Amino acid sequence: MTGFRLDQHVALLTPSTDEEIVEQLMKLMSLQMTVYVVHMSPILASRLFLNAKQLGMLTQGYAWITTDMITNFMNSMDPSVFESMQGVVGFKPHIPASKELRRFAIRWRSKNLNENKNLEEMEMNVYGIWSYDMVWAVATAAERVMTRHPHILHQETRLNMNFTTIRSSESGLVFMDEILQSRFKGISGGFQLTNGRLIPKEIEIVNVFKGDRIIGYWNPENGIASIMKEENHTETNSTSSSKLEGVIWPGGTMNIPKGWSLRGKRLRIGVPVTNQFRELISVVHDPQTNDIIVTGFCVDVFKEAVQSLDYEVHYDFIPFEDANGRMAGSYDDLILQVYHKNYDAVVGDITIISRRFAYVDFTLPFTDLGIGVVVPKIDNDIWVFLKPLCGDLWITVGAFFIFTGVVIWFIERPINEEFQGSPSEQIGMIFWYSFSTLVFSHKKPLSNLSKFVVIIWVFVVLIITSSYTATLASMLTVKQIQLSSRDNDAWVSSDISNFTFETRRRRANHSPEEYADALRRGSKNGGASSIIDEIPNLKVFLAKYPSDYTMIKSKAITGGFGFVFPKRSPLVQDISSAIMRLREEKRLEMMENKWFNSESSFTTLDPESNPNRLNIHSFGGLFLVTGISSISALGVCLFQKRQSIKIHLNSSLDSLKGYFNVKIIGRQKERS
Repeated sequence: MTGFRLDQHVALLTPSTDEEIVEQLMKLMSLQMTVYVVHMSPILASRLFLNAKQLGMLTQGYAWITTDMITNFMNSMDPSVFESMQGVVGFKPHIPASKELRRFAIRWRSKNLNENKNLEEMEMNVYGIWSYDMVWAVATAAERVMTRHPHILHQETRLNMNFTTIRSSESGLVFMDEILQSRFKGISGGFQLTNGRLIPKEIEIVNVFKGDRIIGYWNPENGIASIMKEENHTETNSTSSSKLEGVIWPGGTMNIPKGWSLRGKRLRIGVPVTNQFRELISVVHDPQTNDIIVTGFCVDVFKEAVQSLDYEVHYDFIPFEDANGRMAGSYDDLILQVYHKNYDAVVGDITIISRRFAYVDFTLPFTDLGIGVVVPKIDNDIWVFLKPLCGDLWITVGAFFIFTGVVIWFIERPINEEFQGSPSEQIGMIFWYSFSTLVFSHKKPLSNLSKFVVIIWVFVVLIITSSYTATLASMLTVKQIQLSSRDNDAWVSSDISNFTFETRRRRANHSPEEYADALRRGSKNGGASSIIDEIPNLKVFLAKYPSDYTMIKSKAITGGFGFVFPKRSPLVQDISSAIMRLREEKRLEMMENKWFNSESSFTTLDPESNPNRLNIHSFGGLFLVTGISSISALGVCLFQKRQSIKIHLNSSLDSLKGYFNVKIIGRQKERS
């Protein structure tokens, strides 16, 4: 069977005294485990259960499981022993009911009563039934040997008293082979030896409660079933549920034991004494009452998780400190206190790291995973607003503004008074009308051609301005990163990727105030250009200085913060489930807002991920559309005004001819 693990083995010798048995039972009670598997002789098991009942280990919350060595002899045990085993679950081989078995049982009881009138009525257990079938197998095998191999028996009838020459009997080997190949239906069912052993095909699961009752069966093919599949059952009856019938556990309850129990014990919870990130964990001694006050986000999460459990857990917070009130070692030293059983758990800003799993177990993390990099916010580029667009795109956009204005002016001038006036006024109208489409709408143009041009142009302007705004916002964000890390960018990248920190570059700052002071001074003045720390610590820091610093990068190379428990502690699973419920119900987020409430700046962009500047190729299609639209409208306008234009041109040509004629005639007169 798989799916379970034995955490502790306790050996008892058959001649062990009651005092020795009680001593071993007390050791089991101290382990807080309440599920026990018993595999021993029936005589020793009888004494074990009598002492266990006196110690209160057969009450609610406990579970006892016995192997067939004990379960097969339950009915022959003393009534006081059987009474002490109420709620025990046992396993024993299943013997299918048959006419042959019933007839044999009747003959066996009758024979025993005839031989001893004072003998109480007894039932034959499985070993007696197997013994009967085994004797039958030996007898039938002997008959087959005498029938099939008479020559072997005849050759070995001579008595040999020389023991030094004795060898394996050929008839004995043949006899053994016949026994191993025996196949028949006995009173125990189908008889067949596997590797020389009689292995049951099905196992009965028995529950002791006012007698022993079968609550289910198990076999290698189908697993657990509440109804045994017999060979003569119909197909309908052969199907069975994978669930057992109701089990009555010690104490007369049907509640499944959890497998462990605190039994009123108060857990000793170790807490680190750092007082650097007080929002996470803080330990304060009250000099008046001499009480220890432990607060912080980690403590709140632990209390909420414990409170959500369906059973009570009592605990005391114990600071990990020396005689001077300082932390009595490193975080690894604190974790080893759980391994050495000085603490039952540790609550605080404990990072989940793989190497620590060799000594303790962690719950699921209740914070963000990994480490991050924090840098100051810097803004000293007054021309950053020009960077979203490349130079060729700025020129193209400006040219199209002017071109579109000229086209609209040409179409509207003959019919719209706003586009008439002195030359300077008309030039001003061209620029004003075109560029003002960026910020507000105008009075509708009169010509349909102008309306067509304006609609296309406004659409193009909308696309360009939206793209410009998005690119500028990205550049402003990335700019903070580039300016902050440009003098030590390689260090930030390599350290985060490898989780290794060179001593000459590492800053031994431990509190938000020290972090802020180091960043203000900068690396050139003995400070730091960036801070690398656990993300929960950086959240505390950014909550205090939201407008001055930002987190530019994070890597999930650590497991976040978790609670520490001993190896294989049942509380790990329960507390982890409680943490998941807190996260799903948004209560964990509410606690974060309580302790880290701020508009903190979290930027997770890589400093090298500079958004591409927009160039003319990005909007080539838009300019092509608006250019063709404007030229088409201008062409249609010229075609519609071709007569007036022709007349105007002829008039202008006549005027020019008259002007030149006058000039020529005047010069001729002067010469004459």
